[in-house]
Amino acid sequence: MRRTTTTLLAAAFICGSIIARAQSNPLAIPAVSFVNSAANQLVFKGDSSAWERYWAKVDRVVYEGQGQVNVVQFGGSHIQADMWSMEMRQRMQTMVPGIRAGRGFIFPYNMIKSNNPYWYNPEYTGTWTGVRNVLRTDTSTLGIGGASATTRDSLTTLKVSFRGDVYPGYSFNRVKVLHRMDSSFTVDAWSTDPTVSIAMRVNGEEGFTEFTYDHYTDTLHLRFLKTDSTQRQFTLRGIILESDDPGIIYHASGINGATTRSWLRCQRFTQELALLKPDLVVFSIGINDAHDPDFDAARYERNYEQLISRAVEASPNTAILLTTNTDSYIKRRTPNRNGEAVRAVMMRLSAKYGCAVWDTFGVMGGQHSIRHWEEAGLAKRDRIHLTRAGYTLLGDLLFNAMMESYGNHLRQSYRP
Repeated sequence: MRRTTTTLLAAAFICGSIIARAQSNPLAIPAVSFVNSAANQLVFKGDSSAWERYWAKVDRVVYEGQGQVNVVQFGGSHIQADMWSMEMRQRMQTMVPGIRAGRGFIFPYNMIKSNNPYWYNPEYTGTWTGVRNVLRTDTSTLGIGGASATTRDSLTTLKVSFRGDVYPGYSFNRVKVLHRMDSSFTVDAWSTDPTVSIAMRVNGEEGFTEFTYDHYTDTLHLRFLKTDSTQRQFTLRGIILESDDPGIIYHASGINGATTRSWLRCQRFTQELALLKPDLVVFSIGINDAHDPDFDAARYERNYEQLISRAVEASPNTAILLTTNTDSYIKRRTPNRNGEAVRAVMMRLSAKYGCAVWDTFGVMGGQHSIRHWEEAGLAKRDRIHLTRAGYTLLGDLLFNAMMESYGNHLRQSYRP
C-alpha cells in the first residue's frame, strides 16, 4: 500500500492563506467586469452542521494526510463533458501536495455514441448499444451513471487510459465494475504487466464485480466474455477506480439533456451512490428543467426533495450543495426567465434541508449575462453551454466560494 502525507509546511500554508483571504486573496480570479463577485459565496439558509462534518474530514486530509474525502457532482451536459467538474477536481486535489487520492467514477460515454470527457480515453471492441435516463419510455435499470451500455457479442474488450494537459494520469489498485447481474457475461480484468496479480470478487447483492490489484496501475483493461449459452448480454452501468491513498476524490456524472425527473428514473441511484461513500453531493440539475415549456417550480421542488432524500439515504452524514442554473437563452433568441424561479426553489430547499447553495445564476451576472460570457469567448453561440475557458472560470469561481466557506470554518475552529 502506498501512503502519501501532506507536510506541515503545506498545511500551514493553506491555513494561513485561507484565513488571510479577507486581506489578500491568494485564490484571486482575473477580474471579469460582468461577474458578480459579491454573490460568489456559499449561502446557508438552514442548519449547516453537515458542512461542519464535511470540513472536519477535509481538515484530516489536509493537516494529517489521513482518510479520503469523496465529492460527487451530478448534472446534465454541463457535467457530462467534465470541464467544470474537471476544474473543481484539479483545484481540490492540488490545494496542498499529496491529496490526489484517485479518479473515482467514470462511464465510457463513447460506447453509447455520446461525447466522452477528453481526460480519460475508453477504447473498446465489439458492438454496444446505450440507454440514457433522458429516454422517458425506457424502463432499463440505471444507476449513478444515468446510462448503461449493452453488448451481445461473445467477446468484447475495454481499455481506459488517461490523457490531457490537466491530468498526468491516475493510478488505482481497486476497480468496481457496476453491471447487471442477471444473464451477464463474465467480466475479467487483466494487465500488460505479467508481475501484477489481480483478485476478483463478485458482489451480486450490490451489483458489481470488484478487482483488487497487488500493484498500482494507471491503465484499465477489461474483457467481457460469454461463457454459457443461457447468457444473453452484458450491461455496464459504470466503473469506479479506487485507491488506498489519502486525499480527495471528485466523482462526476452527467447526461446531456438530463432533468430532475431523468435522475429520478435511475432505480439504483441510492444503492450505487452509497458505494462512493459521499461526504459532499453537488447537484447541478435544473437547466434542462427550466428549458421545458411546461416548467413548474412546485414540481421541480418536489423532484429535488426526492433527490436530496436519496442522497441522504445513501450517506446520512453527507453535505449537499445545490448550484443554481447558469443564465441561458431559448433557441438563442429568448431569455430563459425560469432562472429566478430555480434559484428561489433552491433557497427554500436550503432552509428546509440544510443544503448550501451556490448561486451560479447570480455569480454569472444574472439575467442576460450569458451574452457577456459569449462576447468574452466564455460561452458558446447557443447561449446555453460554455466554452472550456468558461467552464474553467465557473470551476474557479465555485472553488473560490468553497474556500471562503472553509476559511470561515478554520477561523472558528482554530481561533487562538
